[in-house]
Amino acid sequence: MRYLAVFLLAAVAPLAQAANFVSLHQSALRIALPPAAGSYHYKFDTKVGFKQQYAPQGATGCVIGYATGGCAFPGGGSLALPEFTGYQLQYKEFKIFIPAGTRSFMFSGYAPQRTQSAFVLRYGSAPVREAALSGAEYQKAQTGERIDSAFQRLVNERSEQLVVHDGGGTLRFVGGQLDANRGSTGEGNWLYVRQLSGAPLYDVQGAMDVDMARYAAGYAKIVWTTSNYPDPVDAPSAGGGTGTVNPPDNATTLPVPATVATSVVSAAGQPLRLDISLAQAAADVAANPKISAWVAAFVPANGLSFPADAWFFRLANGGWSSQVPADVEGIAFASGVANAASLKFTPSLDFTEAELRAFNVQVHFGYKTGTGSFVSKGKVWPQ
Repeated sequence: MRYLAVFLLAAVAPLAQAANFVSLHQSALRIALPPAAGSYHYKFDTKVGFKQQYAPQGATGCVIGYATGGCAFPGGGSLALPEFTGYQLQYKEFKIFIPAGTRSFMFSGYAPQRTQSAFVLRYGSAPVREAALSGAEYQKAQTGERIDSAFQRLVNERSEQLVVHDGGGTLRFVGGQLDANRGSTGEGNWLYVRQLSGAPLYDVQGAMDVDMARYAAGYAKIVWTTSNYPDPVDAPSAGGGTGTVNPPDNATTLPVPATVATSVVSAAGQPLRLDISLAQAAADVAANPKISAWVAAFVPANGLSFPADAWFFRLANGGWSSQVPADVEGIAFASGVANAASLKFTPSLDFTEAELRAFNVQVHFGYKTGTGSFVSKGKVWPQ
């Protein structure tokens, strides 16, 4: 998926190229709770953010999280990933955190039948590839896939791996143990997934088998994001055993990232109007007395009105532009305004919420500092 960081690359670039991988843990997901003894009836809980979803509470030998007081379904030492039951992933770049102490990892999704889908995965850093596969590449990836050893290769090789699917429904991304001796990961890190082609996925799910002692020790050393529903930061987190990576000495003095909060201020049935609030550290404001901001509507390809992904930039005069001029300030929603620790941008988007959702439209936000650096905050609506 392309994002507003286009402005970092070239003023004449037609669309964005910078990655913005959405954490699957930031959705409110249904999490299966363990059934009562002798029962096969499962209840569900909902939690958001890795910190809540996978808190290592409970008996030695299994990770439960969810504050349930018992082993997580499916049990037996497993850590179940939340399941997107009946959920369609509208974003094509997403990530999953694989914690310290993980011995095996399985991950799959459902792709519509009679479709071809291709993905590129990388552990520890975002994949570089963005181009769709050629026919020959697709065939080679399909015949050469070794999903049952994919987890081992992702962790040990740190290289890009292709996963393809051709028409059968369930799509397996990753499987297998880290090694044959039940070894586990020495640090926590993110698995990044980018969809290169194909229809959106449904019902993403998976499970991890963990060494509980190493997992719990690693969880205690994670440096968390500052959001209301924290995830691990986008960097390796400390492990839970010998030979693991320790947190940096300055972990508590990391720069405070700017945060964005979005609220809907329009009435139901009226054109969608958003309050996009940007909060920055005082040092950032002092270093950048002027700031420009961009608001864009991303319309994913739908095979009807939009056969390809499309971007529309909301202009300061209330119009729209689908073109990026040489002077990108010309498509800014706010250009060269005085900076402050708290800023609010209130775009009105001409269409109702129902109309926008019918086409799976996403609103994205980014800004440029006085030094010329562009910061993409990715999707800000819907949340």
